[in-house]
Amino acid sequence: MAYRFLLEVPESLADDANSVVSAVPDAQLLLTRDSHGLGFEDPYVDLSIAAHSFFVIEAIYRWMVDSGQPYPDIRLVLHDGRRVRLAKADASLVIAAVRRDQPWVDHTMPMIGKHEPRPWLATRGVAKQLEASRNLALDRPESLLDRLDSAPTIAVHNLAPAEQFYDEVLDLQVVARANRSEGGAIEVIEAGYSPLRARLGDTEAGYVFLENGPLRLNLQRSARGLPLPYGTNPNHVQTTATPEQIAAIKGRILMNGYNLLDSAAGTLSFADPFNTIWLISPNDTAAANLSALEG
Repeated sequence: MAYRFLLEVPESLADDANSVVSAVPDAQLLLTRDSHGLGFEDPYVDLSIAAHSFFVIEAIYRWMVDSGQPYPDIRLVLHDGRRVRLAKADASLVIAAVRRDQPWVDHTMPMIGKHEPRPWLATRGVAKQLEASRNLALDRPESLLDRLDSAPTIAVHNLAPAEQFYDEVLDLQVVARANRSEGGAIEVIEAGYSPLRARLGDTEAGYVFLENGPLRLNLQRSARGLPLPYGTNPNHVQTTATPEQIAAIKGRILMNGYNLLDSAAGTLSFADPFNTIWLISPNDTAAANLSALEG
């Protein structure tokens, strides 16, 4: 399925931008038209682009760099009308914004590699630890309030694709779902929650708490009409894993076409579709900790 996005470029650079896009084998300029939403006679045009990869984004950035400073004022226009200036965001963040802005993201996620075994959760010790943390979350809702302060929180418009992404790529499991009461307390949602039924019935959770051993992550649902800063001001999450786990995560990132930023010296850095940049460093002691848990 091709990615589609809209670039807003100065009218004087429209032909040059067309040449850059046309030079990328798997990208195509579908339509050039006058821009809209900026007022009468604004000096910009909109380029509707379809591409099967994000090489076209990298090509546009190379063209901008070659043009020299001040860089051309080129903007990514999202479906809700927000504009991201390419000169103020690096390529990885723009790619993440394009990926998240696709209209089909709410309905499907890539399934390539879903059949892969998950050694990170295969051990009996980790399974026990996850079960214990799940029971703690359900028995002591007040502990979830502490997690909102201590664990990274990522805002998303739709919880289900985010849950699926972090499950498939990082093996993060849902340990609790909750809403916040009018008094500010966390109210845990009991078992039997269906994301689809909740969305259709307008009873979606406000928070989802994910966990895998020492790594904890919170998802917070934002109203779909509330703009999120995709493409700018990314979240940064640092964690550790064994070299084997890092290799497995890297494979999933590559197989699913996510944006790998760095994998030098055994570390792993990638930008996910939810405006978060991950840095995973090797921790050789993690294997020993897993053995101790199994005992």
